[in-house]
Amino acid sequence: MGWSLQLKWLWAQKTAPGRPWAGLEIPIHPHARALFDISIITQVGNGRSTLFWSDRWLHDCSLGDIAPEVVASVPQRVIKTRTVEQALHNLQWVRDISAGLSLVGLIEYLVLWDLVSGFSLSDEMDQHRWRHDSFGVFTAKSAYRQFFQGSITFEPWRRIWKTWAPPKCKTFLWLATKDKCWTADNLRKRGLPHLDKCVLCDQEDETVQHVLVGCVFAREFWYKLFTMFGLQSIAPNNDVDTFANWWHNTSRRVAKENRKGVNMLIILGAWSL
Repeated sequence: MGWSLQLKWLWAQKTAPGRPWAGLEIPIHPHARALFDISIITQVGNGRSTLFWSDRWLHDCSLGDIAPEVVASVPQRVIKTRTVEQALHNLQWVRDISAGLSLVGLIEYLVLWDLVSGFSLSDEMDQHRWRHDSFGVFTAKSAYRQFFQGSITFEPWRRIWKTWAPPKCKTFLWLATKDKCWTADNLRKRGLPHLDKCVLCDQEDETVQHVLVGCVFAREFWYKLFTMFGLQSIAPNNDVDTFANWWHNTSRRVAKENRKGVNMLIILGAWSL
């Protein structure tokens, strides 16, 4: 089961504890569990569906954030089952602490005592909110996105890999877009033999951007190619800075139903250059 679906199961257990399947145990990956634990914000009502030791219910924090040494002295079976309602009844949470505490642990215990002693329950149901959705409701899509926070996106991936062009042409465009082709500038960086000027125009340094859209011969090639299909208006001109930007803007100017064909034409044209 995918991690996002594992999170969906945890959400269902949290928000619908009365369902017959809610008590079933399924393997949950530690990364999925960790994301779920930091993504749920709970507003305690009657405390029956909120775990005292692990949920984030006290000032949007879990007790592990406030008193980690105290929580470490509580048995895992208690951490997984003790609800807020049970813990506050007759100070049951105090009796859950089974190991001795150090000086730091005692300080954490006193802080926790002050916070918990002033907390009172109500007759309303606990409210659990998924922080990654504007409505506070879990969706697998929002969970899936969280696993890729901080990742580097590659904007033209769809235009490259979702066309009808041959794989070798797609691979070339992928390398060209990332400026990884063996043009003179990249050869120079690595101390390898290279030409001083573009082999086509003999006017400017050879870079992948110059070869694809900057060279006068390249622009003439694109103009004649697009003219064959009545699309000469989208051919690159002197104002184009990079191939990727030109391709992005060109794709947006073409009707949606024609984009896949135009993208294939651009890939094949760049490959032939």
